[in-house]
Amino acid sequence: MAELAPGESLLYVAQPDWRAERGKLIVFFLFAVFWSAISLLFFGMSLASLLGLAPIPSGGQPGTGMMVFFLVFSLPFVAIGFGMLAGPFLGIRKANNTAHAITDARLINVFGGADSGVESYKLETINFITRDDRRNGTGSLSIGYGVGRDSDGDPRPLTTDWSGIPDAKRAEALIRQHAKWVR
Repeated sequence: MAELAPGESLLYVAQPDWRAERGKLIVFFLFAVFWSAISLLFFGMSLASLLGLAPIPSGGQPGTGMMVFFLVFSLPFVAIGFGMLAGPFLGIRKANNTAHAITDARLINVFGGADSGVESYKLETINFITRDDRRNGTGSLSIGYGVGRDSDGDPRPLTTDWSGIPDAKRAEALIRQHAKWVR
């Protein structure tokens, strides 16, 4: 691995499996379908009334300015709906282009594709780990590596999340074994 420093030993390498989070992705996608359907219906009705293609049943015709307002007002909702529809697929792509590694000195996240880059956290900065296991041995780790401040100035933990990694229990044990805060 090109990211390793001289003398650094690689202890664990994993690529996240997006299928571990498929339940959340399906729920998010179904909500996105609902949101998009409502916003497209609103947009379509606004456009049809503006073009005079759909009569308004109340008998009174709103002004052109009001119809244009409703049409323009619906555009951000349509854009948000399309973004939410794409979200699960972008998440799958990101998971397929990600690798996590544990060395005797650091945690490393490597991202490929359009979001290429590397994140590295020294094990001595790790201050907590939470693990969520699944029946098949995969799991997720939430790894705290410091404390930051939110917009109000209140402290909040800085975390990196490893979702859907194989043998999450082993990964947690390796981090605990080599992190300074455990000793």
